[in-house]
Amino acid sequence: MDDKTLGSLIVVFSLAIMLGYFVWAFAPILGPAVTSWISPGMSEWAYRLPVILAVYVMLLIIAWIGYTMATTPPPIPFEEPLVVETEEVDNLKEEEKKRGEGAAGEVFSL
Repeated sequence: MDDKTLGSLIVVFSLAIMLGYFVWAFAPILGPAVTSWISPGMSEWAYRLPVILAVYVMLLIIAWIGYTMATTPPPIPFEEPLVVETEEVDNLKEEEKKRGEGAAGEVFSL
């Protein structure tokens, strides 16, 4: 199945669900000729069910965040930065000069 066919099926499916939800939500207004299969109390659930599902989804996301925070180990603390004595730096610079290395580590010959 290619992408265009799948996309078309998704559009048709979503439009059918939208139409069904509209009939379910507005059953008392549309009259018994259109909505004889829906009892009067059922249209209230068209509003209750999405609200309940939205609240549950939000609470599940919050629970997932809490679980992740509770089970994640603490970060490794940073170590103190390595301090190099100035004498060591001077010695390294002198060694580079003796070997004839430039700033980029290239060897120059004359």
